[in-house]
Amino acid sequence: MFQIRKLGRSDFDFAINLANTMDWNMAAEDFEFMNRLEPDGSFLLYDGSDKLGIATAISYGKVGWLGNLIVKEGFRGGGGGSAIVTHAINFLYGKGVQTIGLYAYPHLIDFYGGLGFRQNEDFSVLHAEKVGGVVVAERLTKIEKHRLLKTCEFDKECFGGDRTRLLQTIIPEKENLSYQVVEGNRIVGYITATVYPKLAWVGPLICQPQRPDVALSLVKATLAPLADKKAYAVLPRRDAALSGVFADAGFTEDFFVSRMFLGDAVAKNCIYLAESLERG
Repeated sequence: MFQIRKLGRSDFDFAINLANTMDWNMAAEDFEFMNRLEPDGSFLLYDGSDKLGIATAISYGKVGWLGNLIVKEGFRGGGGGSAIVTHAINFLYGKGVQTIGLYAYPHLIDFYGGLGFRQNEDFSVLHAEKVGGVVVAERLTKIEKHRLLKTCEFDKECFGGDRTRLLQTIIPEKENLSYQVVEGNRIVGYITATVYPKLAWVGPLICQPQRPDVALSLVKATLAPLADKKAYAVLPRRDAALSGVFADAGFTEDFFVSRMFLGDAVAKNCIYLAESLERG
């Protein structure tokens, strides 16, 4: 009989090994990070002494996000996946969430559809073994501490949920990258990249929809310092301009996913890069 409990630190080795059967390149630091952001939002599916699956969830005010759902091969299709997703959904509803998003692999769209999720948009997961070929035409302003809250407010206008906890964790870290473009007193766009010793995740990016020129400048300014580093990004498949910049820097599509929502789709029509598959 399936049971579900909070994922503890003693479960991290299992979670890492299971996640990396899907080539997610996860480490203990990833689960530590999720634990800091949402201390009770990571779950373990088990049966007796057998650990069978994991899932993570994070709340952003009225919007929640599901990530890292995986059940061990050989135990799929038996109801465990539905059980742990339902548990995570109920956790988010208990946090006051009204809409829940996730990124689904194509073969899981029907599975999530059966739980009430509806497709919104397809996203490419891009990867470069070594970033290169980026020419930066202008220097952009780093996001200073006094502009952090305004950046979070701008992000909320597009994303629909309040990602202040997440951005306040990413932006001040000196190893990470963050830039913004401000005209008058209004933010036109911003970008961050989370930089690890051996790789980087580019995003989130939020930019006003009528300013692709700003979005391209932000992406180039972020990719240039990542020269020769392994990097990933998640962006809408329909965005040909951004796809072109990443292609020029050596990125190719590893696979694609569909953004799905349970409840009203809250994302606005902005130029957008995801922070990650796990956190939206």
